[in-house]
Amino acid sequence: MTVRKAKSRPKRLPVTLTDAEVEALLSAIYSTKSTTGLRNRTMLQVMVGAGLRVSEVVALKGHDLDLEKGTIRVNLGKGGKDRVVPVDQATQGWLRAWSERRKSLGKNARDPFFFGLRTQGKALLPRYVHHLVATLAKAAGIAKRVSPHVLRHTYASRMLSRGLNLREVQQLLGHANVSTTQIYTHVNPEELRRKIQQPEEKEEKVDPQVLALAQALAALPEETRKALAAKLMVRTQ
Repeated sequence: MTVRKAKSRPKRLPVTLTDAEVEALLSAIYSTKSTTGLRNRTMLQVMVGAGLRVSEVVALKGHDLDLEKGTIRVNLGKGGKDRVVPVDQATQGWLRAWSERRKSLGKNARDPFFFGLRTQGKALLPRYVHHLVATLAKAAGIAKRVSPHVLRHTYASRMLSRGLNLREVQQLLGHANVSTTQIYTHVNPEELRRKIQQPEEKEEKVDPQVLALAQALAALPEETRKALAAKLMVRTQ
């Protein structure tokens, strides 16, 4: 009996967004003054600024956030594991703004952090977030196929580029195995292109007379060089 080996799937580089593309995506939200706009802007920030999966975003409750410490607690993430994700100041600011808005709407710590405004405060569905991200990416003119997971990929790549090690990024993402995180250590093609194509530094041309004088001084006895240096100091004083 011949046992066939399962074909290994080709490993593809994760799709990530550039800083300019992220900015264009976030700017595609019409207005953050409206409740819907502020909610959606904060959701995107949580994905690109904290690396949460879409299922984790819609599962958040008000009590999962510590706005003083700037952390998000993810309960029963993929694999049934909890984790705490610290966020940067930008993400913390959007979380504060949305927290204040949801309070004004009568929502408490036990309610879904992100909720539907037309569904009596029920948690949003993942498909809504998928549709939102794809629609905004199209409006922003981004040619790539953008999904919530692309924002998570972008977050992971950003953390590694900031100097965090694989174990730290693994913990932030909630990966069970560090080998899953290693896919983000790919070479950044754009960064590599810039390094190769950057103009070469031109060597400074040395005046032949200055070079000859320096060589002549170096050939003099040490005592003579000291005497000349002393005379020069006297003249310049």
